[in-house]
Order: sequence, then C-alpha cells, then structure tokens
Amino acid sequence: MAAKVQIKNEKYMPYGGIYFVIGEFLRLMSPVIDGYLGLRSTLTGYQYSEISLAMLCNFCCGGDRTEDIYRVHDMIEQKPGLRICSPDTVLRAMTELSVEDTVYTAQSGKEYRFNTAERLNGLLVYAAVKSGMLTPGEQYDFDFDHEFLASETWDALPTYKGHDGYSPACAVLTSLSENLDVIVGIENRDGNATVKFHQEDTLVRILLNIIEQGIRIRYARVDCGSYSKEVVRLLLQHSQRIFVRAEMTRTLREKLQDPRRQWRKVEMNNQSIEVLSLPFDGFGGEIEGCRLVVQRQHKGAGAQLDLFEEGGDDVYVYRAILTNEWDMTEEEVVHFYNQRGAKEKVFDQMDNDFGWHYLPKGLLRENTVFLLLTAMLRNFFRLLLRNDALRAFGIWCTTRMKAFTAKVVTVVARWTRGGRRDILTLYTDNKAFEALYAGYT
Repeated sequence: MAAKVQIKNEKYMPYGGIYFVIGEFLRLMSPVIDGYLGLRSTLTGYQYSEISLAMLCNFCCGGDRTEDIYRVHDMIEQKPGLRICSPDTVLRAMTELSVEDTVYTAQSGKEYRFNTAERLNGLLVYAAVKSGMLTPGEQYDFDFDHEFLASETWDALPTYKGHDGYSPACAVLTSLSENLDVIVGIENRDGNATVKFHQEDTLVRILLNIIEQGIRIRYARVDCGSYSKEVVRLLLQHSQRIFVRAEMTRTLREKLQDPRRQWRKVEMNNQSIEVLSLPFDGFGGEIEGCRLVVQRQHKGAGAQLDLFEEGGDDVYVYRAILTNEWDMTEEEVVHFYNQRGAKEKVFDQMDNDFGWHYLPKGLLRENTVFLLLTAMLRNFFRLLLRNDALRAFGIWCTTRMKAFTAKVVTVVARWTRGGRRDILTLYTDNKAFEALYAGYT
C-alpha cells in the first residue's frame, strides 16, 4: 500500500516532558548552586546552574556521554528564553571547578593521588539540605564504599580488577522514614591505591560536611576495607552504632575453631547457617564495648568464599561483623549488615544512568568534578521521583532513568505564541500530563 510523505517546515520536539524536569530544577536547585558556587559570569556567559541543567537534560533525554548534549541542545531551546549550553562549555566548567590533587606517600615511597574537591563535596550536602532531601536534626544511616571505574584516560592506573581507571570513595545517607538515599560525599583516587590507604582522612572530610549541616548518623555500615583501629574509632565517635566487616585473620579463625564454642543454627535467606557472638579484643584492646557477630556456613552448602579470608583448610566459611550493638540478635545483625548490598544499586545508577561509564575528561581532578556534579543530579532525580503526579505514569521512587525517559519525557511537543504568552502543546492522549504540568509557567 503506497504511503504519501509530507515534509513540513514546523518545529516539533520529541522530549516535551523535559520542561517539567527543567521547571523543578530551576525552582529547587538553581538558586542553591549559584548561591553556593557564586556567579560564573556577570555578563551573558552561562552560570554553573545552567551547566548542571544541560547535563541533567542530556541524561533525561537518553544521552550517556557529555557530547550527546549536541543532540538535544537545539530542541530544548525551542522554549523562549531558555538557554542550554554546549558540551564544550560543560567541559570547560569542569576544568574551572577542579582543584589540584593531594599526593600521599606510602611507607614504600610510592605516591598516590587523591582529589578531595572539598568545595563541591560541601555543595553536595548543602544542596541536599536546601532542597529538602536531608533534614537537619534527623537521623540517617551511613554507608561507605569504593567504586572501581574503568577509564582509558592517560592518568588512569590499573585497579585490582585488572583494568585501568579510578577508585572513588562514595558515602550515602539513607532516610529512616522514607525510601530515599542521598549521595553525600565522593573523593576520587588513583586506581591502584588500596581502599584502606588514608581512608580515615577521607572519612573525616566527608563526616565533617555532614555534621556541619546538622545531620545525625544513627548506624554506620562499612566493609572490610574500613577495618582498622583509626576508622573504627572515628565511626564510633560520630555514629550511635557501627557495623564493620571484620577481617578473618588466622588468630580469629583459631578462636572460632575451638570445639567449646556454642554455635546456634538459624535459617537466613533459605540457607542454614550457624552464628555466635564473642567480645571483641582486637586492636590491642583499645576499642571497648564491641562484639564480633560471626556466621559460618559449610563450604559444601553453597557458601561463597570470602575474598579476605586467610587460610582455607577448614570445612567452614566464616564471616564476622564488628559492632557495638548488643540488643540485636546475631541474625538481626547479619541481616542489617547484608542490606548494605542494596547500596551497590547506587553505583549501578551512576554508571548506567548518569554517565560514570563514560568519563569525559583526561585528568583525575577534572573527572572528580564530573562525578560530583552527576551525583548532585542523581540526588535531584531521586527527589523528583517523589512527586505524586508521576504515579499516574507508573513512575515510583525506585524508577530508573530509562523508564522515566520513556514514560514521562518522550512526548511530542511544540512551542507557540498566543494571548501574549508562550504555550507548550503536548501531542498525546495521556491525561496524566495535565496534572504534571498543572501550574507550570
């Protein structure tokens, strides 16, 4: 069947839902960013809030690289008075906001570069407070971990995973009353730097930003890389309860193999394990009031071997958690600690939704700016998902960017002029857009 093709010289754009996102960003985030960082230009240049907005629009319209801003630039600017900067401007701003690396020297004489970006880390927490994501005086759970980012930039160094890249440290606060987690700190480092190397310094800087904004930490959950006397003492000082994966040393293993130990059998996640508690006497007895919650599982029962375990002649796989929580049962401690695995989704979101797989710059310090700006955008996106008007689209607080783009952003739109005002026309039969754009100006 023949089809007739008509070409009309009229401007339409396929991302009509992006103007809702832009409106919320201009209302909640732009004044905060420019107020904290100051004006980038006093004339006609782009401000830092406009640069952040261009990055957000790119991700919301399906882009994953900074260069993809070119693809949506002209279409979004069909709204009269709206400016979207070019990718070149975004990349220049990253260089402007970057700070010199901090170099630490190990006992072996080898040097490792860290980039603390303290100003942008301050903005990350400040923006979360001012936009309502975090509330001063309330308590949150604190998670800290490292991501290993593959990168082909010229200063990237090999990680233990076998690829060149970086090893940024990332801290997340989780609300106790709402399904909302907020990235509150990122420090980038050489890929070959061990996670324990100067971790205390990193945590001090991150915790200081949190405390200065009046945020309180209920429970702190960290992995085996944080198992050191200095870090444990720091966490005990700034949180009510700590949960730290302890290293399974040979000395501890020998204690656990004592046949007089009274193990208790429990069922967790449809698996049979044994648990016990014993007072903690490690670190030369300098850490008091803590216990080790230990679980063991027979190696023939589908147990996963522990990367940090020493030895391997025993028939059991052991895992231990250092905590100052004495009221929880052993299985409750294990269950709560295992929930930190859900925070791996934060890295998955950053990698696949906010461009961490495609670092845009060639230097550690410049890519650190990118990591922090995109973390701020990710926090805003999580806040945006709480809007009740999005429920009619099938959008929930855990919705990923791809689904949000398909259901909300992708709708044909056109800007026209009438009655002395600009009119956004959406070509859709989805009535949910009426509630979404109610009161939009």
